[in-house]
Amino acid sequence: MTELANRSLDRGITILESLARNGASSLADLHRDCDIAKSTIRRLLGTLIEHRLVRRSVSDGLYRVTIALPAGANEPIPQEMASLTDVAMPRAVELTKEVEWPSDVHVLDGLCMRIVDSTRPLSPFHMYRGIINRRINMFGSATGMACLAVRTDSEIAEYDRLTAGNMSIGLSRFGYTLKQFMPEIEKARARGYGIRLGVYRGETMLDDGLAAIAVPINVYGQPNAAISMIWPRAFQEPEEFAKRHLKPLEEAARRIAEDLVTLFPQDAEPARRT
Repeated sequence: MTELANRSLDRGITILESLARNGASSLADLHRDCDIAKSTIRRLLGTLIEHRLVRRSVSDGLYRVTIALPAGANEPIPQEMASLTDVAMPRAVELTKEVEWPSDVHVLDGLCMRIVDSTRPLSPFHMYRGIINRRINMFGSATGMACLAVRTDSEIAEYDRLTAGNMSIGLSRFGYTLKQFMPEIEKARARGYGIRLGVYRGETMLDDGLAAIAVPINVYGQPNAAISMIWPRAFQEPEEFAKRHLKPLEEAARRIAEDLVTLFPQDAEPARRT
């Protein structure tokens, strides 16, 4: 290996360590922390992105690691889901260009949903920006409802058991029992998409004022992610909104699932094990 190659490798590792230590960072943040020229950082980030070690979020334009590193301050998305984000966001951008309303992409991460990116900055309709990597209650969110609705009753009961009493990610947050919640699942199954639970007002301190519809994304046959479309709650009821926008949302989810199989077949087995 040449001295130049060694130096490039060393600087690339320095960038990864900075991202792991500090979390989501801008080019200026990396320049300050790493003391590397911005032009060099841009070139190295391009290589790291190409190899799917780093990604740049559409939502806020910041760079994030997509792998688990010992110094990580922020939790990366599950490694087998990195390809999902690569594929889903171009389709989500296409969808926003078509319908103008923004979309979020969420992954099922253990006992909650997690937002991995959003097209909210690309929409002409300005709304509260979702925070990348934020944990989302699966029982209250439209994306969580979409993923739960295509699972069995026993699987849903197990999620409830594992989150029992948790005022952040469990049904206890809404004062619901599983028996009270299951009719909402049946409604979601009947209409074919998820909406927010009536008492759910987002993950912000104040009501975010938003409504959403969502459909699951089959990640190699498993409903481990979902894509939503968002609008101000006062604008329209979900049923009316879905009449116009459900089909393009479903089409985006279908294309994402197909693209995953076509572009990243090597990730199929790890995803099936989650």
